[in-house]
Amino acid sequence: TPLKRRKAMSINAIETLQFNCTTCPSECLLTVEVERDADGAVVEVHSVTGNSCPRGDKFAHQELTCPMRVLTTTVAVSGGDEALLPVRTAEAIPLELHAQAMDLIRGLEVKAPIRMGDVVLPNLLNTGIDLIASMDIDLA
Repeated sequence: TPLKRRKAMSINAIETLQFNCTTCPSECLLTVEVERDADGAVVEVHSVTGNSCPRGDKFAHQELTCPMRVLTTTVAVSGGDEALLPVRTAEAIPLELHAQAMDLIRGLEVKAPIRMGDVVLPNLLNTGIDLIASMDIDLA
């Protein structure tokens, strides 16, 4: 009912945040006004200022609703001239999946030789994003 909705709205808090956009080297300082519910979850992004291009607005919304990051780590190598292979996701994945992804990756072992860009684990956690090698490793 409208009365309940109005009451719930009064519980929500308006908060002003500042953080840098990381989509380009300009690193604009964004000022973002958000509405949070009683649990602290973002209900709505009211305004974004400080961005010098439209990417800043998109970045602020993404960062507050579903932050995304490229995951970088290492996996064990067998038969190679290095013991560990640096790997990364080919694209950013939701930050909330990083711990689960690390649990899965921790148990991996790849066999040498491997080339930079080779897919180490396809479709990580059904994200559609591959885990790829970040360097070459030759046979020992």
